[in-house]
Amino acid sequence: MEQVVQSIARNQHRLGMQVRVLTSDRGRGRGPQEGEPFPVARLKSVTIAHTPIIPSLLPRLLNLDRDSIIHLYVSCAYTPEVVWMYARLRGRPYLAHICIDVLPSGLAGWLLGPYKRLLLRRVIRDAAAVLVPTPDYQELISEKYGIPQDRVVVIGCGTEHRIAERPKSLSGKREQRRLLFVGRLTVQKNIPLMLAAIAVYLRRYGNDISLAIVGEGEARRAVESQIDDLGLRDVVALHGSLHGAALQSAYEDSDLLLLTSTNESFGLVFIEAMTKALPIVSVNIPAVRNVVINGVNGLLAESTPEAVADAIHTLLADKDLYSSVSRNNLATSRDYDWKVIAENLATIYDSVPSS
Repeated sequence: MEQVVQSIARNQHRLGMQVRVLTSDRGRGRGPQEGEPFPVARLKSVTIAHTPIIPSLLPRLLNLDRDSIIHLYVSCAYTPEVVWMYARLRGRPYLAHICIDVLPSGLAGWLLGPYKRLLLRRVIRDAAAVLVPTPDYQELISEKYGIPQDRVVVIGCGTEHRIAERPKSLSGKREQRRLLFVGRLTVQKNIPLMLAAIAVYLRRYGNDISLAIVGEGEARRAVESQIDDLGLRDVVALHGSLHGAALQSAYEDSDLLLLTSTNESFGLVFIEAMTKALPIVSVNIPAVRNVVINGVNGLLAESTPEAVADAIHTLLADKDLYSSVSRNNLATSRDYDWKVIAENLATIYDSVPSS
């Protein structure tokens, strides 16, 4: 979501909008810090149960020009409620942007259900418009929070990655095919399923694959433990977080992107892979199938190790299918342009009532 906000804000600025970003200082320094041509305020926060509490957020909002449009990105508790309170105090509208409907995790995960019913539901229902990344999410959010579908607007994601000059093929003489996972090491990404699928593949089809895991997160120790338990140390490598040119090189050097999440709202990694003409194997779940079309720009499998392993084998064993999927991904990648998305958001802003 941080990448989405950064890319949208940059392109809004390029279109001449006056952009200001308010966020917490949580996580600062974990990735490359790039200067932006617009103000980015990283407000002092205290983290409680994975939630950044920002005491100065409401005063900062109250000091904004009264005609400012608040574009709220819903990621965790506290911030949505502060924006809702600001809107009530000032009589101002706001947009609620839901990049993903987070599932419970951790010791405090049981609080998420009551929080959504009692607090977040009101924040979302009182928004002037609710923005979501896919048609599946439009239906899900409309039903879950009781909002008419015409108030839930689909705004996709884009990418600023370089688009490859040519599609990929399996004509090379490399003995091992390189699989790639990119994402945070969290429960949502369902890495145990991915590793179990690799183990099944090795038993059924041989040891002609390797897997690079790019990302960090709270599940890293559990991932390392499962790699050892399954005897995958010679096949699976943890590379930590990669950014910029290093991340793009990881896509370029791979033969297949693998993702086995329990839930996704869009999957930015899919379009990053598309820019490199990289075929995809993922699981057949809502939102993912809005981006990855089975047999066209990837293969979708049921969420079992055997089904995922078979999909990997099918794609890597059929050179014609692989080449076709690669060409389709390269062509599709050109449809994901942050500039167009920023222009679509400007149209939505213009439709928001002043009060």
